[in-house]
Amino acid sequence: MEVKSKVFKRKTGKSKNKWIVRIEYFDDAKGKKCFMERHADKKGDATDLRNKLVDDVKKSHGQIQTGERMTFNDLAAICEKNFYHSAEFAEGRKISGVRSVVTAKAQLNVLQKFFGKRPLREITTESLYDYKRWRLKTDSALTGEPVKISTVNRELSAMRKMMRFAFGNGWILKDIFFNAKVIDVSAEVERTRLLTFDEEKRLLDACEGIREVDYKRTRNGKEEAITATISVNNPHLKAIIILAIDSGLRRGEIFKISWKDIDFDNGIIRVLGTHTKTERERLAPLSERARLELEKLKEISPGENPFPLKDIKRSFATAKKLAKIDDLHFHDLRRTAITRWIQQGTPLALAGKLGGHTQLQTTLKHYTANDADAVKEITERMNNFYSQLNEAKQTESELVN
Repeated sequence: MEVKSKVFKRKTGKSKNKWIVRIEYFDDAKGKKCFMERHADKKGDATDLRNKLVDDVKKSHGQIQTGERMTFNDLAAICEKNFYHSAEFAEGRKISGVRSVVTAKAQLNVLQKFFGKRPLREITTESLYDYKRWRLKTDSALTGEPVKISTVNRELSAMRKMMRFAFGNGWILKDIFFNAKVIDVSAEVERTRLLTFDEEKRLLDACEGIREVDYKRTRNGKEEAITATISVNNPHLKAIIILAIDSGLRRGEIFKISWKDIDFDNGIIRVLGTHTKTERERLAPLSERARLELEKLKEISPGENPFPLKDIKRSFATAKKLAKIDDLHFHDLRRTAITRWIQQGTPLALAGKLGGHTQLQTTLKHYTANDADAVKEITERMNNFYSQLNEAKQTESELVN
């Protein structure tokens, strides 16, 4: 890139007797010549400034002036238009956008609350740590509890993508995430929550039947205690829960299943690559009880998909409340499924493949947690081993005597 520069002393005007640095270059993005002018009190300072400006123009491919005027809000608007939009696919592969636009925009919103109108060039590596400290002191809008490190890591990962996009376009001259330890994945607390068989029964029972609900109402100025009988039948929720527990499907994958993806005769579910997190097609097992529940849905879901739903947060929360189950996330059902496969003798690699993991480390890290029953079984095995060992030693001692 050709950059012309000049240093001279101005003789008139507001900058009289100042040393002027003038830079001229061609901006390929704008398709025209651009000029920069700065001033200094001494000729030596002006010369140093010229060298720096020429270097900055070359490093930024002529985008230095654009970057100087840009705020974080400006960058957020550009990124939202360029890659934080609904995912677009070609031949089963995502070519642009993101799968969860709602999550991406929520991350952008909270980042803008902190960085907002701050000039892009003034955001440094230390600014990232300031954001992390600020964010960990705030409460989640959903739970009202302190934000978790994993949430902050996801937000900073989104910002890293944005700032490196800005760096690649020459709007900033430094990758502020380079060698920064601000995203600390090792500090995240991994969930190991599994659904017990007793909890599973209660949860599925809460998806059907009749329930009595007690509440109070005021009538004619008097408070009355009322007991109402309501139906809690929710066949869609029951089928979704069973598919998560038995087939190890993610929530989004379940919502996107179509009837043609289900092989009822062979007990197989085909999960399309466009529906998966890894963008790879896979086959998932279809248990007999899941097959029976899906057969029931054919009468009430005659359309293309068994689950014409967008969300089950409220219904799942109600079922947990009725079943008296605490601290259970929907994704814990998937962890339960894969862990049960392994406990039932399925090879670890195959369990990971059926679960849609591209790396065995993912299966090892997230889905081999032992629940209380498994720990109890190991304890019993140890006790039996030492008991048999002691009996053998006692028998050997008696034979010697």
